[in-house]
Amino acid sequence: MGARIWQALAGPITIAFLIGALTLPEQGIYYALANILGIQMFFELGLLNVLVSQAGHLSSSLSTALGRLRMRELVGASSRWFGSVSLLFSVCVIVFGWKVLSRTSSDIEWHLPLICLAVVSAATIVLSPYIAVLEGAGFREQVYRIRFLQLLSGSLVVWVSLILGFKLWTLVASAAVQLFWSVYLALVMRSDFFASLRQPMSGRDEAGDAATEHGTTASGASFSWTRDVLPLQWRLALMSVVYHFATQFFTVIVLTYHSAAEAGRLGMTLSVTAAIQSIATAWIYTKFSLVAAKHGAGDREAAGTIWRRTALVSTAILCLGMLAASGIVALLPLAQLGLERRFIEPWQIAVLGIGCLANHIVSIEGFYVLSRRGKPFLLAALTGFSSTAVATWMGGYLYSTSGIVIGYAVTTAFITLPLHSYVYMRFRRDVSADA
Repeated sequence: MGARIWQALAGPITIAFLIGALTLPEQGIYYALANILGIQMFFELGLLNVLVSQAGHLSSSLSTALGRLRMRELVGASSRWFGSVSLLFSVCVIVFGWKVLSRTSSDIEWHLPLICLAVVSAATIVLSPYIAVLEGAGFREQVYRIRFLQLLSGSLVVWVSLILGFKLWTLVASAAVQLFWSVYLALVMRSDFFASLRQPMSGRDEAGDAATEHGTTASGASFSWTRDVLPLQWRLALMSVVYHFATQFFTVIVLTYHSAAEAGRLGMTLSVTAAIQSIATAWIYTKFSLVAAKHGAGDREAAGTIWRRTALVSTAILCLGMLAASGIVALLPLAQLGLERRFIEPWQIAVLGIGCLANHIVSIEGFYVLSRRGKPFLLAALTGFSSTAVATWMGGYLYSTSGIVIGYAVTTAFITLPLHSYVYMRFRRDVSADA
């Protein structure tokens, strides 16, 4: 939570530096580059949350040879997956970014920053499964401490880079800081955990679990990606692709079909609303691995109590944050500094907040189902977010920012949320009956 609070406190300072260092068209390119990096979700395919859940369920059995075997194979399989997709990610970022940014009429130099940003971000992707496994395996404090340091040092680097006039290279510097801390956590700070998975156990436990090396016991067959991960992954993958296409290209849509200046206003506003959402989501995510571990240990009552309290607090944070953002932007003209021209209209922020609230509730439901290793609600999510994708892209093409925020809010609140909540309530009813 400290990391997210810092993000909220540092956000206005970063915005001030961006306004002072970048012109409005440069601001549009800046946020478009950050937006383009978001295609990382097409390659993660929801797998990191699956890894946290799987590692949480395996954490209680790490004292046995079987548990360590399964965790070791989980780490190996996930690292091979992310190592492969990181290369494809960097190529796609460069190709997609080149295509989008080449359509702008500005003479801003974005080519080399785009390439460097793609390479550094790909290296971070390679390490991401190690971080997810550590979080699920019980090292939450270390993981969250490093994330706090990532944001703290990242903000400082962004401010210094903007002061020195690095402009778009600021994004590269920020990504390099994130990579540094990921390397430190996975390969230095907690290298002992991954080394311990490779060490043989001695004595009676090793002998008793010897058969599991061949995956022959009924209760503890060795880890299988196809059996243990794929049933969740392919559903989350489809949902992640559709969700990202529907919600993460707002700045790119405006930049492509309208102007860099309009994209800059929307991008800066989204940086504020994203910070608010990240604080609300962090309140959930910090409890996600804990709730998964509680379910893995069979303590369903404690898991449910933690989750209900967490859902209420996180939703309240989101609502208050969105109301504050709309109010502050509405009051900016009183300062007579022209800052309101850097943001979208207050009513647009309010409408955007409705969509964010609906989306947040869907996320709460999805995280709870995943913590129980339940299968995601594929049909409900695909139907809902497909309608959002059509509405935001068509709305953005025809009516720019207004079309995007209205399309996003209407489809998320009145299609995606009702469908997802209906299936979620059926899931809760079924698992309660089974218990």
